Amino acid sequence: MINNIWILIGKKLNGEASPEELLELEQLLQQQGAADLYAVGELEEIWKNDQQTTDDEKLLDKWDAFEAELDAIEEKEAQEAAEVIAIQTKRKKDRIIKLGSLLAAACLMLGVFWFTRKETIVPGKSNEITAPKNGISKIQLPDGSRVWLNMGSKLTYNNDFGTDQRRVSLVGEAFFDVVKDAQRPFIVTTPTISVRVLGTKFNVRSYDHDKTSEAALVRGKIELTVLKNPEKKIILNPSEKLTIINNQEPLAKSNIPTGSIAEETPLIALSRIHQAKKDTLPSEALWLENKLAFDAEDFESIAQKMERRYNVNIVFENEEVKKLRFTGKFEKESINKALLSLQKTAAFRYKTDANQIVIY
Repeated sequence: MINNIWILIGKKLNGEASPEELLELEQLLQQQGAADLYAVGELEEIWKNDQQTTDDEKLLDKWDAFEAELDAIEEKEAQEAAEVIAIQTKRKKDRIIKLGSLLAAACLMLGVFWFTRKETIVPGKSNEITAPKNGISKIQLPDGSRVWLNMGSKLTYNNDFGTDQRRVSLVGEAFFDVVKDAQRPFIVTTPTISVRVLGTKFNVRSYDHDKTSEAALVRGKIELTVLKNPEKKIILNPSEKLTIINNQEPLAKSNIPTGSIAEETPLIALSRIHQAKKDTLPSEALWLENKLAFDAEDFESIAQKMERRYNVNIVFENEEVKKLRFTGKFEKESINKALLSLQKTAAFRYKTDANQIVIY
């Protein structure tokens, strides 16, 4: 009996037990107080925690491998750039020697120009970087932190970045690899949330017209503040993400309780980031590999991502179709092939007119 119980417990923890075996286990545990002896509930909790720790470690290993790959690409690009500069320098060497006197005069004038410009710089002036609509931009900030901007996203920071604190503003989506500096906090402000970090890796998505904003943490720890509810601070741990519904349907005045605040507090959901076995990165950051991924997302949210990726305008003529949920990933598919793939799992129709797609 004892061996049989442990075999059935093992199958239950691994998710391999059939309904009949689960019933048999329950009956055995009810005999002679065996449930107290084997404490299956506690074993199940320990098993889940152990499995989650293992999954987190695997995720961090994948991120380390991905980061090493990025570093290798950067090093290769730097070497190629250095070679190009060396060739250009060699070609211009003779011309520079012949035009020495003219160059000296030009340098003198240039020195006056830069001196004057330096004196007229306005403190707090902003630097603005915008990713192209069909590509990803990579930025290295003055403190060495690296930022990847998704299509059409915009990052802004002042000239005094890093003096007392490191503050940037983001509209869109970006992945941050922040250099650790306990004396100078790194703060990311979006239209809906503010993220405060010391040194970590995380993804933030906050587009102007999206229904939701999201912050997903890979490593380290971050503190989030929802701008509509600034008194509440939320701490994210590795492999967690926070999703915020930006625009809720307004309540009719007759439905608002007496003495309540008319403007509702944003809805917030805390969950785990999604990591597919075959992917190097979690779904929340697969855009770094130029992939469009979605995990149980409604069609309306997916359509917003497709608009940015394919540079089209998508219109829904059926409100129910907006609520359809999909899980999947697109990489090299055209917009037409992507929609045909979604049609295989849900009933909807669509038509195209130039750059506009109507779904009904």
